[in-house]
Amino acid sequence: MVAQEHRVGLYISIPVYFCVLGCCAWWAHRRMEKMEHEKVNDKLTAHYLGGRSFGPLLTAGTVFASLFSGYTVIGVPNEAYRTGWKSLRWMATIWGIIFGFFGAGIRLRKSSNIRNHQSPVDFITDRYQSQFLRYMIVFLQVVPAIIYLAAQVRAIKGTFNSMFELDADTNWPVVLIMAIILIFEIVGGLNSVALTDSLQAIVMFFSFVAVPSILASKFYGWKDLDPYTYPKPEFYQTPSKDDQWKFWQFCLINFSFFTLPHFMQRLYAAKDLKSLKAGYATMTIANWFTMPVGCFIGTVGVMILDGDNVLDPFTSVLEALMDEGGFSKVVGIIAVTASLAAIMSTADSLIIAISQLITVEIVYPARPKTTPKQITWIGRFVSLFAVVISSVIGITWKDGISDLGNIQFPLSMQAVPAFILGLYTINHRRDIHPWCIATGALSATAYVFGIYFGYLRNASSPVPIDAGMTGVFLNIIVTILMEALRRIFGISKSSPRSDSGVTAAAGVSCTYEQQADSESQVSRTSQLLFPRRPAWDVPKLTRFGEHSFPPELVWKSMEGVNEPMANPWWAFMMFFAISLITPLVAENQPPLDPATGTFYGFVPPATVNGIPWWAFKILMLSIVPCTLLLIAIWNMPNAFVVDEKKIAKEGIDPDLVELTPQEMGKRDSYDEQNILVSRRRLSISASMKSLGITQEEIKRAEDSAMVESRRQLSALVSARDLFQTNLENVVEDQEEREIEKIVEGEAEEEHTIEDVEKKHEQENVNSSDL
Repeated sequence: MVAQEHRVGLYISIPVYFCVLGCCAWWAHRRMEKMEHEKVNDKLTAHYLGGRSFGPLLTAGTVFASLFSGYTVIGVPNEAYRTGWKSLRWMATIWGIIFGFFGAGIRLRKSSNIRNHQSPVDFITDRYQSQFLRYMIVFLQVVPAIIYLAAQVRAIKGTFNSMFELDADTNWPVVLIMAIILIFEIVGGLNSVALTDSLQAIVMFFSFVAVPSILASKFYGWKDLDPYTYPKPEFYQTPSKDDQWKFWQFCLINFSFFTLPHFMQRLYAAKDLKSLKAGYATMTIANWFTMPVGCFIGTVGVMILDGDNVLDPFTSVLEALMDEGGFSKVVGIIAVTASLAAIMSTADSLIIAISQLITVEIVYPARPKTTPKQITWIGRFVSLFAVVISSVIGITWKDGISDLGNIQFPLSMQAVPAFILGLYTINHRRDIHPWCIATGALSATAYVFGIYFGYLRNASSPVPIDAGMTGVFLNIIVTILMEALRRIFGISKSSPRSDSGVTAAAGVSCTYEQQADSESQVSRTSQLLFPRRPAWDVPKLTRFGEHSFPPELVWKSMEGVNEPMANPWWAFMMFFAISLITPLVAENQPPLDPATGTFYGFVPPATVNGIPWWAFKILMLSIVPCTLLLIAIWNMPNAFVVDEKKIAKEGIDPDLVELTPQEMGKRDSYDEQNILVSRRRLSISASMKSLGITQEEIKRAEDSAMVESRRQLSALVSARDLFQTNLENVVEDQEEREIEKIVEGEAEEEHTIEDVEKKHEQENVNSSDL
């Protein structure tokens, strides 16, 4: 609760903040209209992906605000107030989040560039061609997102009511704030969300730096804490064995963050790899300025509030800060506003992510002829639906939110095997059937619900297991078992080379191989990777391209790219470094007398600068995964480089050519063929054919007559001046050259016939003379 004398500042700061957000939404709306007017992007891409135009600053800001959400600002200090330095588990788990987001993100981004993936589920749909698996992943993305959004509704209600001393059951403030967030999202789409995220990130970062600095100067720092006078001396004891097990599992469970839909949106919305690189670096560095700060505020707050049992320790600490007056009061007001901003930044990201998933994966397939502009308006109504559902859950089901929150990340974890197998399976012989993966995910999902509600929630002293971690092990075991049975009994064998089965991309009448007679591509057709499945399980895939997306193509697309996740040793080192942060120590040391609250034998706990030695060890060991990540991010390329010299000599698989922003943003219906991409790839195939370039005959001597053709092939692959010179002219030029060759051939043939006729006439004359 904020005292009456301090609310005047909040009466000013909060309305000003909302006005600034409104200006951002208006700017974002103008930007979307400009994209549509200049025909750079269709309405759907502009609304849900911001036109794929987020630069380094915008990407860094929106990723920061999405990761370090309201729980970072409010929840971590409150957790530290109640559990002490064990709240540093959040710092450890952030390394796991970045590990997954950075590791899998590069390959997902590349796949999006060559296959035009837009929805968070598009990779799974394109890669496995299965409706069963597709909608299993949709479920594992939508349900946790709705739970997460309902939790934000609950947090907004509690924070706002606490600020202004309203009754705990007052609902109109949260309804009003959620309506404002919805309006901003409807008006500006992801552009609005990203820009407001960036502003919220600035406010949050200021709070993370200013609040601990003032607390240390006005009240206490860690070095000022004394275990003997500390109101909660048990915080200095080493964690119990159960707590250590939970700590380790928590470090790893949030590896699944890269599968969350609002994170995948930002992965696709970034302008280029340089922008993503800025986002990854910001996440890594910001971990040091956020999670330890939250732990600091909570543990120091115990001294400031004398360990009192308060409802909201974070707000109470800021209240004490504002009581100091002057600059401290200003910082306190900004920090309170930042807490509301952090929750709102998470809420708006989740709303637009849920809207995209439901609209693109459920509504759009049911109305395939709907234009992007029309489906975008439907998506706005879906956003309204998401807000209403989550608000009702968050407002009316207080106890249920706590339970649902405990299964949110365990459910997200069950989507990880599908993505990892899809991204890193080496070849089609090792590829796993989508039904096996879906069965594993379904089994693990049922297990998560069962183990939590049937055991962990009700047991007085449950075994220290995480439903998500044990669930993902079950997921993998069931997947492997089902795949083994499939191979043993020979059910639906994978056969990309087979001509049997239903075509994956219905409506595609020909392939590049048929058009250009390219010998290098005969092994990959538009057939299903896993044939002999019912028609209802085969999704429409024309929008992704004219060929399937087998493991070989995924790996081939990453040739020449520095990709740490593809190195098993780097992945193992990251796993080991994150696991090592777990405080593997003897439990409950030094022993504490529960009667007197003092340490037995008056043996003081070992501390380093005022904090327990094992907590200091957590901070020091966090340097290892941080260093590994920063080195990998530093070595990450700024763009997917095109080796033009190699292409000019050896050619390129047309399906590996990256799409331009204009080609990605020209969608007129649900599953139409991308004409611009097809024409450019056909032109590339024709140019390679004219140069005699095949994968069986890639070495060919330089011919001065072919220099111009090779230069044109390289330009087509790089898409240089593609839309300034009009791609159709390129195709027409090649057709004219073919016609000229034919005409020249006919002229030479006519010339030869005339020579023969003259020769016969001469022979007749000679015969007459004879």
